[in-house]
Amino acid sequence: MADINNKAEARQKLAALFKQDAGKPGTLSGAGVASIAGGLLGARDGHIGALRGETSITIQTRQAQILLTGREASEGKPRIMGLMQFSTYLSQIAVAARQDDPWADWMLVQVEERLEQAEGKLKEQQANLDRVLGANPMMDIQVSESVKPLKVSIGFASSHAYWVARVILQFDSVVRAVLTARHHALLDQQMSSLLMDDAARLIRRIFETTVRYRVTGLTRADLKAGNARVAGQSKRWGVSQPTFWKVRVAPSLRQPSRPARRSRQVRQQKKSRHLRQPTVTKLGLRMMRRKLPVCDQAWV
Repeated sequence: MADINNKAEARQKLAALFKQDAGKPGTLSGAGVASIAGGLLGARDGHIGALRGETSITIQTRQAQILLTGREASEGKPRIMGLMQFSTYLSQIAVAARQDDPWADWMLVQVEERLEQAEGKLKEQQANLDRVLGANPMMDIQVSESVKPLKVSIGFASSHAYWVARVILQFDSVVRAVLTARHHALLDQQMSSLLMDDAARLIRRIFETTVRYRVTGLTRADLKAGNARVAGQSKRWGVSQPTFWKVRVAPSLRQPSRPARRSRQVRQQKKSRHLRQPTVTKLGLRMMRRKLPVCDQAWV
């Protein structure tokens, strides 16, 4: 009898657990199925939020830290632009490029060219240093590492800024190799300083690319029109109109152009005015053409 009572109690608990409708034990609830169906039906109109993520880099030399953060001018030391400030310029140029500003495209193309040059030169320097450090097969030299490296979280609106961050990490590796070679008497002081200066100059040339840029508010349509503002900009930059301004050759990392926000607002306003237009107005015009009172005709 005890087993029977236990089974009956267990069935009662199951019935209460699976209860759907009041007074109808033993039927599965449809709430879960209904919520899933509703979710699938509503997925078409649902809005997905923007993608967000976290990125961090680890640097091990003071030289790389300066290129990352920059340095303010002080007595006897000039100001050095860092990636933090450079990313602000890049964001402004990227926005202008998406609005079809040819001068912004021209700037981004120059940034990409100098980034590619810096990557190639730093890669070559790294290979040369690795060969110097491994020249003696009887001496196994490990590249020095910081006892307390600096891990920095980074986030940029421009994809080019992450490219620059990768190049700075290359520079960091080159500097560590140079200092290791100098410590092991494979390079003297003058040689090591020259190598580090050359490597740092590659990145500073990238930073200098965007300093001259100013927002023009012009597009390729203005170039085709050939107005006075275009001529003024060409004179300001001291260059003629490159071919890619006309055929729309863009930098590789530039996001697709999108219409200006003002144009979309104008289209929406026109569309809303059209939707708000009442049919009574057309009816009233027909009544006036027939020379009949509008109110009388409306009540017929």
